[in-house]
Amino acid sequence: MAKSVKNSRTVVYIVGSILILLSLIRCVEPFSPPEIVSAKRYLVVDGFLNANSTEGSQIKLSRTQNVSDKTAPKAELRAKVTVEGDRGSNFTFAETPNGMYTLTPKAYKDSEKYRVRVKTTDGKEYLSAYVPIVKTPPIDSVTYKINPSESGVEVFVNTHDPNAATRFYRWSFDETWQYYSALYSGFEVVNKAIELRREDISTCWANAKPSKIVLGSSVKLTKDIIQDQQVTSIPAISGKLRVKYSILVKQFGLTQEEYEYWTTLSKTTEGTGGLFDPQPSQVTGNITCINDPSQLVFGYFSASYQREQRIFVTERLGSRVPCETTDTLTAREVLESIDLIVEEYYPEGSAIPDYVMGTTNCADCRLQGGVNKRPPFWQ
Repeated sequence: MAKSVKNSRTVVYIVGSILILLSLIRCVEPFSPPEIVSAKRYLVVDGFLNANSTEGSQIKLSRTQNVSDKTAPKAELRAKVTVEGDRGSNFTFAETPNGMYTLTPKAYKDSEKYRVRVKTTDGKEYLSAYVPIVKTPPIDSVTYKINPSESGVEVFVNTHDPNAATRFYRWSFDETWQYYSALYSGFEVVNKAIELRREDISTCWANAKPSKIVLGSSVKLTKDIIQDQQVTSIPAISGKLRVKYSILVKQFGLTQEEYEYWTTLSKTTEGTGGLFDPQPSQVTGNITCINDPSQLVFGYFSASYQREQRIFVTERLGSRVPCETTDTLTAREVLESIDLIVEEYYPEGSAIPDYVMGTTNCADCRLQGGVNKRPPFWQ
């Protein structure tokens, strides 16, 4: 009898627990703050005034979108972008495709402060605060080291300012890597005839411009020195290190205000990994809408000397993805195939060749996202 009562209590406890869990599940609702689901599309200003007299400046204009949107942010077209100095200077950017606005190299006065003005086609006008030109010291070196397990490569930057006037730094980088198709296609079909391939489609170069925010500061040091600041880590499994890899590191000096802006933005965009991590928030910069100061505008306009340095990584890490040939066909069958010719093959005793075939994904490197044109800087 006692055993029966105990079993009944156990059943009641289990059923009760299930009901409590179901009620909790029903109470959980997706967290959708208005800033990330709003139908409004706020202006995003991404760029800076490059004070180098040999290099131009670029500013990209786009609109915010909901976090659930799968498409790329919408570019802001036909806007008027100008940079104004507090001593009368005025420079107009030229519009290029995809919401990019460019300014050819100019001579700027280090003693002058500058601001950006943006006029959009909807009649809105946006204006940044005046900012000084920050003199960025040159990069001393960009180095790398291979992980002990050869699972990847870490890239570092070193710099210093002998005048101790910079103190706050930001780095960005462009990646380029060479890779090969898994199968080499030496023949192609031209006007229903099989010929030697005129264009090499087995060697390609791909590139990327990661949005990772890399910051450094020497304010706690007696000297303005940045030593072995990690810029990025490239895992071997990414495939970028299989042949040759190159990274162009760009260095920017910052004001303390801009450093704080990038620090906050970094915490917001890179720290949202779980329920108890910092949640997305409004990270606005030094740009406001003149027509409606309460309207959100995203971005921080700055002016500095961009310094850069490129290195190559020649250690080959990571294994190639194998690809098998698909079939061996006669010349007539080749004309009806969607595969590419990998090699010519002469059957024993035959003077007429057959052809070994491979899929386009395995034999055309361009289908992996790269181009088969060698970059001008490639060594």
